[in-house]
Amino acid sequence: MGGQLPLGLRAAPQPGPPLRLSVGHPAARDGHDARGAAGPHVPAERFHAVHVSDAPLGAAITQGGQSICSDPAVSARSFAARYVGATVVAVGAHPDDLELGAGGTLAALSAAGVQVVMAICSVPADYDTRVSEAKDSAAILGCELRILMAGGCKRIEDVKNHQLVGLLDGLVREYKPLAVLTHGPTDFHHDHVQIYHGMVATQRLACFDFYSFLPTMCRPVPVPFQPRAYIDVSHTIDTKLRAIAAHKSQFYARGLTFEFYRDIARVNGRMVGVEYAEGLDINKLVFA
Repeated sequence: MGGQLPLGLRAAPQPGPPLRLSVGHPAARDGHDARGAAGPHVPAERFHAVHVSDAPLGAAITQGGQSICSDPAVSARSFAARYVGATVVAVGAHPDDLELGAGGTLAALSAAGVQVVMAICSVPADYDTRVSEAKDSAAILGCELRILMAGGCKRIEDVKNHQLVGLLDGLVREYKPLAVLTHGPTDFHHDHVQIYHGMVATQRLACFDFYSFLPTMCRPVPVPFQPRAYIDVSHTIDTKLRAIAAHKSQFYARGLTFEFYRDIARVNGRMVGVEYAEGLDINKLVFA
């Protein structure tokens, strides 16, 4: 982001401790609905089932010029409270990406009564098996599952950019999300980066909070990723791991371990004084 903080954030004069975004139920936003006529129907299958900073530590979250937070972590409860009564959409390139990157956060949102939609944009192989596993995993997290490119796309790069953006536009028009979670711009996987840029394009239609999660990987890859919000998932870490385990064809075959993802959450938790946390980058926050 070139050293600039997202909308609504400013750097504090002196370094300080990490901060917590603690906000209540958001007021309805004028202009949140997509502009113009509804787009084409999304060909999809549906299954129901801060620490803030590019700036120094101690960046302050403000609303109307006034500080609105001072605590040392973003708790799952306060994070979820922002979206109660609304919809959060999580968009992943492949089945299991969302569970690996933000499964604990999605489970916490769902448990708080937030409608959470998990949208998968491609199924690389073994379509029936991977979709069945994704359905089981989404049910564990308490989320609705959408397969945007049902039976078609195996690689995001095989889809023309305008087609991908059109699919994601349709998702935003349909659900009018208050927040979107997806891959980040520094992810090592080209498909993941394309999904991020596709979601960036959808912001021309609507205003929503926009987060990126940790690059999902079989083995650690040194790519730049600095969380600016830490979500306490101490109460949902086991749910996240059960959701990951539902992807039997992938998890065990690729040598993934529960300990790896638990350890990542433990390290994130130590950053903000909780047992387990998931780190999110903040691309944009919208304060009414």
